[in-house]
Amino acid sequence: MSKKRVELRYKWDLDNANRLFNASYKYLFNNSSKRYIGWFFIALSQYAIVVALKKDAFALLLFSTIVLTYWYYGKKIIAKKRALSFFQKSSFKDKELKIEATKEGLKIDSINKDFWSWNDIDEVISIGDDILIFKNPNFHYIPSSAFTSIEDKSQFKSFSSNIKSKVTT
Repeated sequence: MSKKRVELRYKWDLDNANRLFNASYKYLFNNSSKRYIGWFFIALSQYAIVVALKKDAFALLLFSTIVLTYWYYGKKIIAKKRALSFFQKSSFKDKELKIEATKEGLKIDSINKDFWSWNDIDEVISIGDDILIFKNPNFHYIPSSAFTSIEDKSQFKSFSSNIKSKVTT
């Protein structure tokens, strides 16, 4: 017999904030057309190597290396510092989050009694045993420890089955 609602409880701590950042950053980067800009910077670096070897002009090589390093590493470091700073200042830091999932949507009690209808949610993403809920521009992270049983997790997935789902690793 299926349940009419599933209650989820977990503590919003630094470990969960880190997991949310890593998963959401990877998801947004992999599903954005901006990732092709990185390919341009790689091509620019390859061209700069040829120019540096043939004409002893290393300025373009230095520039392209700096831009490429920033694009793939610097952006992530800056974004992570901002996200962790936001976590440190947030009012729900180290507090227990309570979520009630029904076939209508998610009632998030710990955050301003917010309600997310399944129709408003863009995507539910399974990352390993954890779940990311994407409602543009926000993500909500639900660790596997929030579910009391496998049946609750299965029921939660059946509630969200009407929207686009994606499994990533």
